[in-house]
Amino acid sequence: MKLLRLLHTIYAIFLFVVSVIVLFPFFFLFGLNPKWHFLAYKLDNYWALVYFPLCFFRTQVVFEGEKPGGNPVIYCANHFSTMDIPSMALLPKQACYVGKESITKLPLFGYMFKTLHITIDRASFRDKGRVYQKYKKAIGQGKSLFIFPEGGISSAKIPEQSNYKEGAFKLAIELKVPIVPVSIPYNWQVLPDGDWLIKQNKIKLIVHKPIDTANLEAQDMRMLKDKVRNIIQASINKENNIE
Repeated sequence: MKLLRLLHTIYAIFLFVVSVIVLFPFFFLFGLNPKWHFLAYKLDNYWALVYFPLCFFRTQVVFEGEKPGGNPVIYCANHFSTMDIPSMALLPKQACYVGKESITKLPLFGYMFKTLHITIDRASFRDKGRVYQKYKKAIGQGKSLFIFPEGGISSAKIPEQSNYKEGAFKLAIELKVPIVPVSIPYNWQVLPDGDWLIKQNKIKLIVHKPIDTANLEAQDMRMLKDKVRNIIQASINKENNIE
């Protein structure tokens, strides 16, 4: 069994590297002009729809409400695994990721990520202010955002989420952008944090109903943050049969 998991992991990594090399010229081209970024995000979605089945992953995206329309939204998801970022590409939405600065050090993929998405140095207080302005700029360009409000893989009791940061909710209320909670219930079993050996092959995203922020004010931020966290945690517990 361990040998099969090792072979599966090697194959998935190999195919990922090959796909990055093959698609890099297109991502590079689409990254030259912000008006072309939507083509890169669409290509990212097509990549996920092909890549995961080729790697023998069973994928499922469930929408509990209507699919978000053409206006920007902020997707907030739990973050337990390295697999979470590529998994979010399964959502057919023009959105950029918010990821840690260290991603930019990866050959080719790092450059592509830095050009098309938003990076943050979580250890730098000054960088947080700069990134917040990038959030606002992306929303102004009509882009949605994928944000992991835990601020990285930080939970000491997975699959229980750690406390949420405030940035996504402050932004949503300030710009009156809906929050869309997304549960990723199984990736912590597929590829546990700190482990590079794939252990399961089921990837599921549950896209919950959008939460309107049009009538919320700054004092409602904690309520909104807790609401999103509770929705996602309840979904994770249900999927994993946790009382």
